[in-house]
Amino acid sequence: MTEDPHSLRRELDKARQMIALNERIDDLIEESLQARRSLADTMAHVLPAICAIVGAKAAFLRSFGEDLSLMTVTHPRNSVIPCFDEVLAKTDKDGDSTIFSRGDVVIVAQPLDVAGEWFGQAGVVLDSSSRAAQDAEHVASLLNVMCEEVDNFLYSIRAARERHQVMMALGDALKHRVLAEGLQSAVNVLAKSVPLDRLLLVVVAEEDASSTVHVQVFDKGVLQFDTMGSLPPHPDEATVRAEARAHLQSKDRSLLARFGFERAQEEVLINGVTTTTVVGKILVTSSVGAFNTWDRELLSGFSGFIRQRVVDFNKEWRTLHRSFRAEDVARLLMEDGYDRRYLTPREAEVGMVFIDISGFTKLSEQVLKTPSAVADLVERWSHEAVEIVWKHGGVFDKMVGDCVIALFGPPFFDADRSHRVRSAVECAREIREMTRQFPARDGFEHLRESGLAVSTGVNFAPLFVGRFGPNDNYTGFSSGMNNTARLQGCADRDEILVMRQAIEALPAGHAFSFGPERDAKVKNVAEPLRFAPLVD
Repeated sequence: MTEDPHSLRRELDKARQMIALNERIDDLIEESLQARRSLADTMAHVLPAICAIVGAKAAFLRSFGEDLSLMTVTHPRNSVIPCFDEVLAKTDKDGDSTIFSRGDVVIVAQPLDVAGEWFGQAGVVLDSSSRAAQDAEHVASLLNVMCEEVDNFLYSIRAARERHQVMMALGDALKHRVLAEGLQSAVNVLAKSVPLDRLLLVVVAEEDASSTVHVQVFDKGVLQFDTMGSLPPHPDEATVRAEARAHLQSKDRSLLARFGFERAQEEVLINGVTTTTVVGKILVTSSVGAFNTWDRELLSGFSGFIRQRVVDFNKEWRTLHRSFRAEDVARLLMEDGYDRRYLTPREAEVGMVFIDISGFTKLSEQVLKTPSAVADLVERWSHEAVEIVWKHGGVFDKMVGDCVIALFGPPFFDADRSHRVRSAVECAREIREMTRQFPARDGFEHLRESGLAVSTGVNFAPLFVGRFGPNDNYTGFSSGMNNTARLQGCADRDEILVMRQAIEALPAGHAFSFGPERDAKVKNVAEPLRFAPLVD
């Protein structure tokens, strides 16, 4: 039976129309990619083309834009698509291609599928009396051709959307107050997104004055080795830290050999944001042999997040460590809202120590003589004095000239009032002994003839204490603080004067001995200060 030549011609025309649409949309998509057009600008060229070739009166595309939110583009611009809510419902995530008539229009629509994922909807509106409406099935085939071509463009947006979601998850993971926990959570996120086999992470965490090098090793996202305390201590931990520091400072590969990373396929330096200081390195291996472009982009983003987290952690640590000992800084950083909970100004009873180098002006002019020698003494002595303050659980308030001011009780106020005073007196006594022995140090032989001594005032009084001022300095204010400064001014060389209320607050059975009580009338204070000297 011979086929109708008219039917053959119609089928041939349809095929030509499909080819023409395919070529036209392909050209428009390529132009848009080269011009780096947005989705809205691209569809402003594509939708008129399908309307012209199909014979539609309107067209629309609803999909995820560059901001990763659903957006709708129509042609003509801002036109109202009839029964749009019904169209969206029929082509939603559980929907399918649809053709239906409503009044004087026929609507042809279908879901968008990008790499197996629902990614929106597209459709055209036909005049019910048009030739196109008489063959709506063919129009559906043409619409599908357009959608297949547009899918290639949407794929890049989908990839950006997925990358954004991973980056957001990495950022959320690294918000954890504890650096080690944040790093572990971030690696878990990464392991779900790239074919991660093994990962070696080396970071510099400024947890003390010398900075600590930490090492973490992951196998398929599972932590296998850790120097941050998440796992039991490893017997080779000290050696591993030394190898890690050598690896950061040079091309030493002992660490890589130890953990089998000699052929790691990716190595990313983690640099400081405003400096070239290396704050860590990441080495990774792929479970499929190599990382593709997508993987490398995520690895780069992961490295950036880790770098910023470490830099932020170190900055926060340095800021807090100006006042607080290392273990108190660690405790603060483990708690969300630590600033509000512990550092907001409050009134409390606080032990106070003012300790000043005796005869400093005479010492500077007659013994030290040069500014550099003066600075060297103050730098070395004050550093050791503050370390003693921290040893006894105190807070370093500030230095005023050559006077170190320390507080006992903040920031947690865990210790009772008697313990706060006892710690203040013990600290004062140890700093005095350190000062006596200071001239025996190398480089300070010029102090041996004159000796070095301090004069000290210790008090226990209410204080309004916390972070103050534009620089958020941790300090305190009260008349008790002022009186402690005046008390220190009453102390002779090598003398520790303790205010009466501080002595009365000491625990029963304390081992301190005090001389006879004295008093002193000081400027701008109505009542005389009453105090006693600490006796060795």
